[in-house]
Amino acid sequence: MKRTLLFMIALMIGVTVMAQLKPAKISKSLQNQAMPAAVIIDNQMIPSQSGNAIVNTKATLDDNLGASRYDMQTNGTIMNNRLLLWPDGSLSGTWTMGMADPNYTDRGTGYNYSDGTSWGAAPTSRIETMKAGWPSVHPWMEAGELVVCHNSTATLVMNSRPAKGTGAWTQSLAPHAPTGASGLSWPRTITNGDDHQNIHIIVMTTPTANGGTKYQNLDGAVIYYRSTDGGANWDKNGIILPGMSSPMYNGFSGDSYSWCEPKGDTIAFVIGDDWSDSFVMKSTDNGETWSKIMILDNPYKLTPVNTVTPSFPTCDGAIAGAMDKDGVVHVAFGRMRAKGDTDGKKYYPYTDGLVYWNTNMPVIDTTILTDLDSLDAHHLLIGYVVSNGNPNDTIVGFPKYYMSLSSFPQVTIDAYNNIYFFWSGLTVGNPSPDPYNYRHLWGRAWFNDKPEWTEMTDFNSNVLYMFQEYVYPSTAATLKNDKIQVIYQTSSQPGSNIKDSTIPIHDVNIDYREIPASDFWPVGIADPVAKTSSVSQNRPNPVNGVTSFDVNLTKAANVIVEVSNIMGQKIMSFDKGFVNSGLSTYTIDGNQLTSGIYFYTVKINGESYTHKMIVE
Repeated sequence: MKRTLLFMIALMIGVTVMAQLKPAKISKSLQNQAMPAAVIIDNQMIPSQSGNAIVNTKATLDDNLGASRYDMQTNGTIMNNRLLLWPDGSLSGTWTMGMADPNYTDRGTGYNYSDGTSWGAAPTSRIETMKAGWPSVHPWMEAGELVVCHNSTATLVMNSRPAKGTGAWTQSLAPHAPTGASGLSWPRTITNGDDHQNIHIIVMTTPTANGGTKYQNLDGAVIYYRSTDGGANWDKNGIILPGMSSPMYNGFSGDSYSWCEPKGDTIAFVIGDDWSDSFVMKSTDNGETWSKIMILDNPYKLTPVNTVTPSFPTCDGAIAGAMDKDGVVHVAFGRMRAKGDTDGKKYYPYTDGLVYWNTNMPVIDTTILTDLDSLDAHHLLIGYVVSNGNPNDTIVGFPKYYMSLSSFPQVTIDAYNNIYFFWSGLTVGNPSPDPYNYRHLWGRAWFNDKPEWTEMTDFNSNVLYMFQEYVYPSTAATLKNDKIQVIYQTSSQPGSNIKDSTIPIHDVNIDYREIPASDFWPVGIADPVAKTSSVSQNRPNPVNGVTSFDVNLTKAANVIVEVSNIMGQKIMSFDKGFVNSGLSTYTIDGNQLTSGIYFYTVKINGESYTHKMIVE
């Protein structure tokens, strides 16, 4: 009843648009509250409360991939490639799914596929034959896909199939933990190469707090694997990369690292948490040699547990990065404060601020992280909790995610080097009946060659989104028709029961949304993405014989037309060469194609435009 009343009030008042976004005020007393740091979870071992959760509803504006009652997708950093956008516009989405609470013996990969128009039916079971979690999906070999996750043992779990979106999965238990390591947990994966035959994995050896043992004196070592033949063999097998060994660190935290999307043979990942340094590891030769680029130095990375330290600024353990076309890595991470005490490590839950950095910058001076004004003055502040101008709308409470109030970042870069940042941020006003403030999906962009950031945008300010929790966003690495693809976990109940046992067990949805790049454009200025072309839908469609479409170039460009089947396999390719500006019409002979669904893609100087075509 209370939630219904709040919904009706919101309908009457609508959504207020503010001319200038200001940080919400957080009292010093709250900012200085310290709490015990999180226990990193790789399996469901904590007691669960099964009290009365809010009945889950769903915003009608999004597509639904599936559901779960296991409601934690990561301990900190979001997996890269939970959502994969294929070149033909189709999508594969993954998430950790489990319904059999409280022990979740059925936990594993929830998987769904979209042909570019609609998603399939929500899955009712995992794709693995055993309990698993933390999945990501990747292009694999010529036209297939690969899902990698862990099952809290000495092996990872890999499922592959030769054609994306269809067919039976083949499961293998690989790679294996190196001798001396008791288990592998929280993997991150990328693939590259002409046929995506190269598989790169970073994963953590199971730490002592999770039933593991130290490996090479690291209580949680991040190790590297590489296969150059699709996973049949591993020529880099559980290697500790230079600069990540025990002389420099006590260990790392689970889920504190993520890959950037590869650029040819250049690969990179970012890593950072409360009690280690934050840095980039980058290789320009496909993983043969590596360089370490420091983001933020942590002076207490070698401090033993139960040692008293002063409070210090650090990364909250949620970090994301993306490489632009020049090889520069752009990074976002949650700002946090932490300290050591006689009874263990502590964090400050009322810490706020999403921080920006890139590999052309020097190491961040920790004094810059002391407050939001300092970050803003140094152009390193991406996001924060926004005041809505009502003195009565403040932070009333929030469940434990053990992250900054603005965290779980994602970074996507388009072909023009425009950078789009997304995160889950606490949002004041309209609290839940608990009462807790909901988290919404927020975004901000930096357009190439523009002098300043765009304004922050709350993508859930619509009344149909308002009384929902939006967390664990994952964006596709590339854009589709100038739209960013994103999936996230949402529920009417704020918080995660897995992370915070005071939160009742409840259903969550994994939803999908397309967000136009134009949603980031500053009001009153022209489109900052310099369009060079447009491509029409083919006509007639469906096709019975020959079909045609138009390409309109505002300036001369190289034009290539490709036709792919629904599996993503290239069927036709036409290099039109250098085409003058203006309108050109091209044809496709449908008589050369069997009946079915196809996609034609027009490539113009680095831009790609894809349309769906049906052949009768």
